[in-house]
Amino acid sequence: MSDLTYSIRARAGIRPACAAALAAVFLALAGCGSVSLVASTNIPTPLVSKVPVTVALHVPKEFAAYIHKEERWSTDWNIDLGKAQAEGITRLMTAMFDHVVVVESVNAGAQVGGDVKAILEPSVEEYAFVTPRDAGSPFFAVSIKYRVNVYSPDGRLADSWGFTGYGTSPSQGLSSSTPLATATALALRDAGAKLAVEFRDQAIVRGLLPDAAPPMSPAPSADPPAPAAEAPETPAEPAAEPEAKPTAPPSVQSLASM
Repeated sequence: MSDLTYSIRARAGIRPACAAALAAVFLALAGCGSVSLVASTNIPTPLVSKVPVTVALHVPKEFAAYIHKEERWSTDWNIDLGKAQAEGITRLMTAMFDHVVVVESVNAGAQVGGDVKAILEPSVEEYAFVTPRDAGSPFFAVSIKYRVNVYSPDGRLADSWGFTGYGTSPSQGLSSSTPLATATALALRDAGAKLAVEFRDQAIVRGLLPDAAPPMSPAPSADPPAPAAEAPETPAEPAAEPEAKPTAPPSVQSLASM
């Protein structure tokens, strides 16, 4: 049993006996043929302060045209990730750095000027999915493992960082394309969020930043901040009146004058 399959069963709270029954149902419903889909996702612009450097971005052709293909249970699966992930990584990098220059290779850094601090190159290490028939649960699950290689301006590999996005979607009757597409879009979105939040904290990014660069923080809101509530004024205490000296009783004064 794969880790992804075990994770789906655990989240759904499905016992082995129930899983076997569900698997039998989906086995009866499943048929031969093919499932093809083109991934799409809407990765929001991350609310982070931009890294104050210029970087180059190289998107390999195999990344921009990546299609996952496999045969499982007499079904051909074809998942086209290329366009969605290429557009997503470009949008994220543009939001994360002050200036991003798209280049044709990792050796093109010297051609774009001396301001480029590094060349970033994304790649797909693995696309994996689990169907209801695989897991014995009414869910589709997807995991996508990515890696970003970081090259110095002269084209030498400096470091790399791997991260994984996850997504799940409930099954929808006999349809496989729609829930699998939804789970794939969520996995792409999750990977994008991890890239935006965690990338700066990695050692490969610390070397790109000026020593005085401030840490990443949420971007300021478009609405002006509400004024801070003023503490109510405490009324000043009245000044204490000078204490009056006691006056001797008449009888004592009369005795003093004698």
